[in-house]
Amino acid sequence: MGEPPPEQRLFAGLAGDWTLTRDLPDNGSMTGTARFREFEPAVLHYREDGTLVLPGGRSLEVYREYHYRLEEGQIRICFAEPGPPRTFHVLRLPGSHGAADTASDVHLCGDDVYTGEYSFVDEDQFSVRMRVRGPRKDYESRTVYRRADRA
Repeated sequence: MGEPPPEQRLFAGLAGDWTLTRDLPDNGSMTGTARFREFEPAVLHYREDGTLVLPGGRSLEVYREYHYRLEEGQIRICFAEPGPPRTFHVLRLPGSHGAADTASDVHLCGDDVYTGEYSFVDEDQFSVRMRVRGPRKDYESRTVYRRADRA
């Protein structure tokens, strides 16, 4: 038997606790935690909780939730909400095991476009760069995740 496909290897490695730092240039920053827990077979529930500090110093407690679904050849990130799964991004990873695994996808939300670039450096760190463009939105964020017990 050979190595598992990259999406299976990556999916298995996400489970657990992570610390996160998010930079939103000109819009603030966030620090917090993210947890990936088994929700059902081949589905991880993702929840992040943190403190968003806005320009000027105002702080807000924030959270976000998704479901990461392992599928053949990909990981589908869906909104954690009742009803049929609604896709946010689909991660299709290259087959190489050398450099960091990377994937990107685009989500259209009305007139807004969410372009995500995911980079999995190793089993203890990954990052997400999100560009959001639309009639009333124009920002970028970069989030760095580090495995909590090794941060």
